[in-house]
Amino acid sequence: MNKLKYYILFSLCSFSCLNLLAKGDNNKVIQEAPKTDIIVQSKNNTISDSISDDSFKLPPLSVLFENARNNPSVSILEKDRQLQKKLLTKEKKAWMNFFSARAGYSHGVTDNYGTQTDVLTPIFYQYTGIEQNYWNVGGNVNIPIEELFDLKGKVNRQKILLEKAELTKDQAFDLLKQQIIHIYVNIESNIELLKETSQILALYQGAALEAEEEYRHKRNNISAVALVKEQECNTKAKYENIRSNIREQILVLEILSKTDILPQTNF
Repeated sequence: MNKLKYYILFSLCSFSCLNLLAKGDNNKVIQEAPKTDIIVQSKNNTISDSISDDSFKLPPLSVLFENARNNPSVSILEKDRQLQKKLLTKEKKAWMNFFSARAGYSHGVTDNYGTQTDVLTPIFYQYTGIEQNYWNVGGNVNIPIEELFDLKGKVNRQKILLEKAELTKDQAFDLLKQQIIHIYVNIESNIELLKETSQILALYQGAALEAEEEYRHKRNNISAVALVKEQECNTKAKYENIRSNIREQILVLEILSKTDILPQTNF
């Protein structure tokens, strides 16, 4: 009887120790997995992708805004502003159209060939050459009355066109900055979401390993393993979708801001 009690007590102690060891191992898998941002493990492969604050940082918004000035939509409006400014300078000098000047110069030699004879003198030839220079300098004044009184009006109208070109450029640049800010904030938000999803994915990986281990020891059924695997697959699909969105947003941000960003990333 004492031997039987001893055997039962020994069995209970052994079973408790095994459970504690198993739980300790399982906890170790689940706790160690999140140390790497993303650990996706299966029987045949391992995919590791680290995304941290040190591995990827977006350029400051001030840098993106400054580089965005080279965006074609802004550059075209800047050229138009420069053109209107040149026209304003021209209109300020429009009074010079009332005056015109002319000048001319010519240089040459006048040749004269002649013959002379009479009844007592035989025929002889005579040549006369004269070098000549001609100067011609003059000017003209023509002042249309309408143009004269409209000089200041033309300048003012051109100033308005210049201001309009500047405002149009500023408006387009503000819209471009709004687009950059919108994408910038979305990228930052998606990166944080990607990190959280990677941690959840790591936990599901640990849970899948635990479920497989439990199934091998006949402590659960195949349905439990399939359920965990399905959750793991869904989380992985969500992770890849977020990652794809971040890549697309970065490419769009590069186009808008004319800044190289993607080579700095791990995407």
